[in-house]
Amino acid sequence: MTRPEAKPLADELARLGAEVTVVPLIEIRPPEDRRALQESRERLSEYDWIVFTSVNGVAAVGEALGAIGADTRVAAVGPVTAASVQALGIEPSFVASRASEDIAGGLGDLAGARVLLAQADIADPRLADELRDRGAEVDVVIAYRTVLVEPPLWGILPLRLADAVVLASGSAVRSLAAAGGAGDSAVLVCIGPKTAAVAREVGLRVGLVADETTSDGIIRALVEHFGERA
Repeated sequence: MTRPEAKPLADELARLGAEVTVVPLIEIRPPEDRRALQESRERLSEYDWIVFTSVNGVAAVGEALGAIGADTRVAAVGPVTAASVQALGIEPSFVASRASEDIAGGLGDLAGARVLLAQADIADPRLADELRDRGAEVDVVIAYRTVLVEPPLWGILPLRLADAVVLASGSAVRSLAAAGGAGDSAVLVCIGPKTAAVAREVGLRVGLVADETTSDGIIRALVEHFGERA
């Protein structure tokens, strides 16, 4: 997650007594070619469903979401993404509580439905494939790019000395691995099984995997682990 996305989690961990440093490992940037995104923003009311898998997708569509018609419904992955939709004055018709895979099954009959999927340039194509398998006509638009960045010099020491390093995406995992990983004693905490799988793929040792792909899941995993050590 980016620094703004990480702030609520960092604030809650600090409230629980942790010393928290947010070290950027990825950046969110606009698509190199914005024409497809702009065209989709102008045609939102033509879709039966608009699906968001992250707050970054919601931010990319932005205020245009307020122009959707009564027949267009919105789906979101996770409560944070849902809250960002609500902040634009739209109540999501479906919120997947755990992961993108839960979206397709929650949208009901998709035969002939038009679906807009606004996601990252590196998004897993399986969600779009599953929606199509269920009969939907899916337009996939790149809403943003996820770019790996080297951690700043001030962030290297915290990564090496941390008791726990939280990783909320496969992109962050790859960035951490490219930077040499965390310290030997750090517990790597992954937001879900997909992120954990990437960590193992690049040779990082996974310590904890959240039971749900949310900030609350991460907090529970940390509290249970360090509570047992106390």
